[in-house]
Amino acid sequence: MIRFFSTGYLSRYLLLFVITTVIWMPSLIFPTAYSGISSYAFNQIACITCQNTYLQTFLSFIIILITTLLLNKIAVDGGLTTKTSTLIALLYIMLTSSILSNAHNNPVIYINLIAVFILANMMSLSYTKNTIPAIFNASLLLGIASLFYSQLVFLILFIWLAIIIHRLVAWRNFAVTIIGITVPYIFALTWFFFTNSLLEDSYQLFYSLHINIAPVFFTNPIDVSISVIMVGLIIISTFGVLGNLNEKNINLRRNITIIIYYGIIMILILVLFSKSTISSLLLCIPAAMILGYWLSGIKNTKWYNIALVSSLILIILNQYINFFIDA
Repeated sequence: MIRFFSTGYLSRYLLLFVITTVIWMPSLIFPTAYSGISSYAFNQIACITCQNTYLQTFLSFIIILITTLLLNKIAVDGGLTTKTSTLIALLYIMLTSSILSNAHNNPVIYINLIAVFILANMMSLSYTKNTIPAIFNASLLLGIASLFYSQLVFLILFIWLAIIIHRLVAWRNFAVTIIGITVPYIFALTWFFFTNSLLEDSYQLFYSLHINIAPVFFTNPIDVSISVIMVGLIIISTFGVLGNLNEKNINLRRNITIIIYYGIIMILILVLFSKSTISSLLLCIPAAMILGYWLSGIKNTKWYNIALVSSLILIILNQYINFFIDA
């Protein structure tokens, strides 16, 4: 499985589409409404789509496909995989479907699409002569992403760390991040004011911005099994990557470090603010990239293949068991 998706033939992309369609088919037929943490921007999308869960789920399906291809591209551009690999694309599809509840209709799907562009800007700083536009774009996108979950504003720490890792420490670079992240809020609050909904919409926007460290657990046995396998693979991969961070290619080493810090800061945000298992899907991007980078570089893939195939079977089984229950 790992070697098969380490190539980029057209058949691999077609198979990825088939796998994604098979996993998503129950949700496309029996879509569910989102019931997690209040999300201002996602609520606006729900209003635009007239609360039509079929339309929302189909839109999420298209966004997942786009995010998958873009994530695979920036991984290739960043040197994490070979130019023909589709492995990270497969891992992202699996991770985003690794839990059942509302997994295919939630704000994280939109946030992760935005996060791909944030990471692309941060990973390209080594090759960029004028870094301010790239940093501003990443900060602006982060501000937009935080309109879905306000606690994501703390990812500004990730942007600052990326600036330091690329040795671009200058007051202008740090200042432009603050400007970029506040621009969406200036427009949003101005709109609230003119529509006489400042108090109500502001509460909805900033609702998730309070500490809540109460743990959230999976209750579905198959969810638990999938999570144990995937988390185990991610932990092994992370320690494996950290133990081999002596890559001679300095840009690749910086990109790997940036991805690891993205994952660490996201974990801290989830620990402090998360109140829903859906929020854990925010870790899919760094997890897929680290896992894909590690798996593409190892020789003995037997047990990794067994774990991934088992996970994929359980993911599909989980979706269809729920499908027949609903039917």
